[in-house]
Amino acid sequence: MVTSLLESLMSRERVFVVGSGGVGKTTLSAALAITAALEQPLNVLVVTVDPAKRLAGTLGVAALANAPRQVELPGLAPKGRLWAASVDMKSAWDDLVHQFSPDQATSERILASPIYHNLSAKFIGSYDYAAVQVLAALTADDRYDLVVVDTPPSRNALDFLDAPARLREFFSSPLLALLTLPRRTRLFSAATRPFYLVADMVLGSAFLTDLTDFFSDFAKLGSGLVEQSKSFSELLTAPATGFIAIAAPYGPSVDEAHRLLEALKTRDLHALAFIVNRSLPGRLFTPQADEARVWLEQDAPTVLETRFAGEPVVAAAILRATSELVFTHQQFANARARELLNALQDVGIDLFEVPISEVELDSPNALAALVHSTTAAATPGG
Repeated sequence: MVTSLLESLMSRERVFVVGSGGVGKTTLSAALAITAALEQPLNVLVVTVDPAKRLAGTLGVAALANAPRQVELPGLAPKGRLWAASVDMKSAWDDLVHQFSPDQATSERILASPIYHNLSAKFIGSYDYAAVQVLAALTADDRYDLVVVDTPPSRNALDFLDAPARLREFFSSPLLALLTLPRRTRLFSAATRPFYLVADMVLGSAFLTDLTDFFSDFAKLGSGLVEQSKSFSELLTAPATGFIAIAAPYGPSVDEAHRLLEALKTRDLHALAFIVNRSLPGRLFTPQADEARVWLEQDAPTVLETRFAGEPVVAAAILRATSELVFTHQQFANARARELLNALQDVGIDLFEVPISEVELDSPNALAALVHSTTAAATPGG
């Protein structure tokens, strides 16, 4: 087991950061990339596929796009260099159409189609597909020694990981074959005739023709998109690729991160570390803190009722605040003992705790300090 988060990070060439929304994935992804660029003579790329696009603000740059841009680290004297990128779905799809169309006429027809604009902007999973194709190029680019990927929130993360396989399934599916079947050919069989007759009545012949023409052109992108998605699937399972799961120190995000770790295992993906972000100070969980909680819970009500005997409203307000404090501490203590430590001792990967920051994380310097404040968490009996 490694003793530092940076050591764990540097054991791979590509690291995907996964976890539920709101646990600090984007911030920690940026922090990890900045620290690697500061301390190692490496070309480091950090890229986000989170549609919220918070990475630019975290790094102090105006905007990011599919093409990486270099990020300056003024006053920090980095040993390496840092780049950053963010998947822009619209331009990503446009680039893919240009790249994989067999000719200019095909790409122009696809890009001009209103069906294309609706599918690329609104179709469920279209962001995942675009992100996969962009990352396939970025993560395979040998100009970068380390690539850190900030993934979508975990309610979408598994969809993102499975997108390459779904893309390949689509291009080999009966649905695409049906959509691209010419309306009046010898292949217009009795099996497909009912579909077209109903579609013609519901959608109209003009729309049906446009739909068939569009998917006939879109199918021509299949070989290039499928080949790139295969390469990305192979890259995800490669020994040089690792995954870091992030959770808050309590609540459902811990369970979500566990679910992600199990999903990674079933997909033969390599989990590097489990990070508990914004962990509470250890002084909150000392024997003295427990004694104080017990006193507040058992003795404080009597003391307060005696002290504020003539002021029942004040006494009630203080008792309510005391009760909430006791409940909150108990919840945190239970979460730390039950979910964080006990539940994680059988995960089999490195466990780190990142403390709540006492400063605003609004600069590369603050982000680098965040990584250095990380500690390896001891599990029960460890």
